[in-house]
Amino acid sequence: MGDHAHGHTEMAAPHAGNHSPSVRQYVNIFVVLFVLTAVEVAASYLVNFGIPAWVQIAVLIALAVLKGVLVVMFYMHLRFDSRWFTFFFTAAMILATFGIVVFIILFTYHRGLVA
Repeated sequence: MGDHAHGHTEMAAPHAGNHSPSVRQYVNIFVVLFVLTAVEVAASYLVNFGIPAWVQIAVLIALAVLKGVLVVMFYMHLRFDSRWFTFFFTAAMILATFGIVVFIILFTYHRGLVA
């Protein structure tokens, strides 16, 4: 019986080395995301205070990217996984963003909105 208990603790040892976030870290990230969302709501009114629309759009995009990075890093555990996963995820996001921008430019040009 003593061997069985000893073997069980050895099997549990690899799980103790797992570098996943603690509950406190999850709550902290949730609070940060909540605050960033409140900042986004406030930033949606920047145009009403005479700020140019392009500044408002840039601020909202930056906040959305920051929130997305936090979600991917902590809630999807990409920060704690292999660097290969991070590489493939980042490469896919860059490729998708490039594709979207190219299609927006092409469709805008096709509609005659760009000279």
